[in-house]
Amino acid sequence: MDIESTWKNSDSADDDLNNLFEHERLQKIRSKLPLKKMRTNLLIGLAYAFVITAGYIALAFYITLWQVLIALAVMIAFNTWLAIETWRLYKNTSNFISPELSLKAEIVRHYNSFMNWCKIQQRVGVFVYPVAAAGGFVYGGHIGSGKTIEEFLYNPHMVIILAITLAILVPACYYLARLMMKVAYGKHLNKLKEFIDELE
Repeated sequence: MDIESTWKNSDSADDDLNNLFEHERLQKIRSKLPLKKMRTNLLIGLAYAFVITAGYIALAFYITLWQVLIALAVMIAFNTWLAIETWRLYKNTSNFISPELSLKAEIVRHYNSFMNWCKIQQRVGVFVYPVAAAGGFVYGGHIGSGKTIEEFLYNPHMVIILAITLAILVPACYYLARLMMKVAYGKHLNKLKEFIDELE
């Protein structure tokens, strides 16, 4: 006789606990587990990375400017590296904590893995965002002006505008990336941190 049948036949059966055994209720509880939600978000992020990288690769076939191609190559390399790191994190993270393992140690391990993953990609991004912004600016200026890149950038005003563009876009990209991380993983990481604090 399984646990569910034993409980239902018990004189001390409680409606609330009986409801807990319902499959639909259990599914809702499982869906709210932080690790499961974060793993789902990792897969969603991977899908976006593949689509965006495919777009960069397709764009590279239509661009002949070597300066812009270098910027695209840097962004493709960054997205590829990020996808690999995301997949590694996904494979090393489980939906649930095994009862055979130390609960606190496992939660701490998962929490630290996600925090390190977030911090590393934000730090690497700081070096990629300027390249991406400069590539976009140069390509847009080339197309809009009809001039070569050398002619376009020979104008001192364009160099100043490029510097201003980088000064605005790089911090904006950095904080946007942090915001996206917070939306996708922030509340789940906070829950893990609460669990860790409770186990102290």
